[in-house]
Amino acid sequence: MRNAAIAAFFLFASPLAAQPELRLKDALKAGLEQNFDIRLARNEVELARDGNTAGMAGFLPSVNLNLGTSLQSSNLRQKFASGLEVDRPGVGSTGLNGGISVNWLVFDGGKMFLTKKKLDRQLNAAEIRLQNQILGFADSLSAAYYQVVLAGLELKTLKQSLGNAEERLRLASEQQRIGTRPASDVLQAKMDLNQLKNRILSQQKQVEIRKGALNLMMGREPDLDFVPADTVQLPENLPFSQWKNKVLERNLNLRIQKENLEISKLTVGETKSGMLPQINLSSALNYQRSSSTAGFALFNRNVGPQAGLSLSMPLFSGVPVNRLVRMADREVQSREIQLKLTENRLLFQLWRGVKNLESYLESLETEKSTEQLARENLRLMQERFRMGTANSLEIREAESQLENAGIRLQQLKFQARIAGNQLLRLSAELDTEGGK
Repeated sequence: MRNAAIAAFFLFASPLAAQPELRLKDALKAGLEQNFDIRLARNEVELARDGNTAGMAGFLPSVNLNLGTSLQSSNLRQKFASGLEVDRPGVGSTGLNGGISVNWLVFDGGKMFLTKKKLDRQLNAAEIRLQNQILGFADSLSAAYYQVVLAGLELKTLKQSLGNAEERLRLASEQQRIGTRPASDVLQAKMDLNQLKNRILSQQKQVEIRKGALNLMMGREPDLDFVPADTVQLPENLPFSQWKNKVLERNLNLRIQKENLEISKLTVGETKSGMLPQINLSSALNYQRSSSTAGFALFNRNVGPQAGLSLSMPLFSGVPVNRLVRMADREVQSREIQLKLTENRLLFQLWRGVKNLESYLESLETEKSTEQLARENLRLMQERFRMGTANSLEIREAESQLENAGIRLQQLKFQARIAGNQLLRLSAELDTEGGK
């Protein structure tokens, strides 16, 4: 019997010795670097940042360098008032022109100012979406990490049950040998022990599968082994009113909707600016040269600056501006409705999350007491079993009660931690570095 216990110990415990430890902080760091959605969100931020310039808003002028040349051959016939006549075929002429021109829209109805504000808002929205993507991934990876922890703690509980079953088999075998216990109790203890070994093997496979899923989220090979921290910190239980203030102020989905609303309002202003006049300033430094083999002017050259100021007033562009403004106003109304809808849904999610957390924490306290009672009951039942006043079914029931209580206790801790993380995510307080 002792040899069997030693073999079981090495079967179920020895592989853990060589496994490296993986903290939640390290898992989050690796996962955040590899996650494709986060990398795409970062690219969107960089695109918005690159596009958020004064030039993209229309503040800066355009400067152009213009160069041109021409060659021409023509039949020339001219008659002047002095009586001079020129009639020559194949007259060649050349032209060369160049210059630097500057065009500057100095007033466009205020659109350039609105566009710059709109670009700022779009950059803010992209940064918030990136934060939201990071929070969502951190929540999912933390849940996967705690799933590994939970599976390991359940495996630990089963191994403790294995020790109790082995002790029962040892006592039953000794008592059966001296004739104080029937052989059926020994057979029952052996069957229970075999069933527990199969459950342990199955649970070990479950641990490996969950580790593989976590490795996948971190961008690692699925067969890389590790040992997670076996502690789950319970979340803080705050009242709904306190969570509500945090969510309404910090929730990232809500902030994205607010940014979208402001962008739509700025779009209305951009559209209305199309009803106002535009003032354009232009200047240039020009060079023109032409020459001809015949004709009144054989050579001509012009060099000098040029400046101009123009005003244009839109009258009709195919689609009335008033109609575009009404469409933009409708978009603002839709954004306002979407903002209110998002707020209502968030408050319901928050209320449900607070109630779930309260339920898990209350049940956790009850389950702690249940586990202590089950542990004491098993101790008493083992004493009775040694004395021969309890049968195999009674002690087996006591072992099962302690095992189930231990598993329920760990599951409640896991559920409370996940519920707490969801509340932290709603309030944008979830630690993406594994500190909470």
